[in-house]
Amino acid sequence: MNNNQPLDLISIENKNIEECIYNIRGQQVMLDSDIAYFFGVETKYLNRQMKRNIKRFPEDFCFKLNSREFKNLRCQNVTFNHTVGSRKYIPYVYTEEGVIALSGVIKSEIAAKMSIEIARKFIQMRKFILENGDVLLALARLQNRQIEFENETNRKFDEILKLISKADLPKQAIFCAGQFYDAYEYISSIVRRANRSIILIDPYCDAKAFTFLKNKKESVKLTICSSYLSKLEKEEIEKFESQYEKINIKQLNDNHDRFLIIDNEECYQLGASLNYAGKKMFDIIKNENKEIIDFLLKKIN
Repeated sequence: MNNNQPLDLISIENKNIEECIYNIRGQQVMLDSDIAYFFGVETKYLNRQMKRNIKRFPEDFCFKLNSREFKNLRCQNVTFNHTVGSRKYIPYVYTEEGVIALSGVIKSEIAAKMSIEIARKFIQMRKFILENGDVLLALARLQNRQIEFENETNRKFDEILKLISKADLPKQAIFCAGQFYDAYEYISSIVRRANRSIILIDPYCDAKAFTFLKNKKESVKLTICSSYLSKLEKEEIEKFESQYEKINIKQLNDNHDRFLIIDNEECYQLGASLNYAGKKMFDIIKNENKEIIDFLLKKIN
């Protein structure tokens, strides 16, 4: 936009001044980009003129938003998002007095005219607020109650999800040949219980185990201990790690049984390797002996 080229008055009518006035820090303000639009100049030119004449712009005339205010404004206002949704820098805002001061440093006919129009809108909005203060206060209280209700609902929902995720599974389960889906659901439910770590001890583990392990939470660390790592093809591991967390792979040569340890607290003994789940009859037993869990952890560490 040319700094000296007036903005077409028809295009000005397409942007509502009232929608560009916000209440921030208890003051009615306008964004630098909106004022620049109405004044027919670029935003960077407008702020540059302000900085060159900084003594005319005390803090009650102009101030820069902080990151929290900027984020809240972007989240709450569709008009704002449309105006500067892709903007990289945090904007300045100007009060009514600041807008008038800007017209004095921009020094253009359109800026002089639009500063008067903007000032009138500020006055009209103040008058509206004074005349409808009780209604606006009631609406604000209603909005606050709604926010509190939503926060409480979200909190309770999160608690329910945690209880569901930690609900006790059967301590023992047996699956016949062909029960692929039932075995998958049971083992996946164990994997989803983990909040910190999963350790799989499986001498004959291969890449098919990732079918179950991918169901873990994003932040959970995964360790696989195996004596038959040749089947854990490097390409398959790289594919898994490109989408999920990096795997800690350990060589363990003297184990026969299979174990799945969750958060160093729960231990499930597997009757078959995960890659054979559902192919033949096998069982899964939860071992609650703390000494055995400690022994296995000491063994792999």
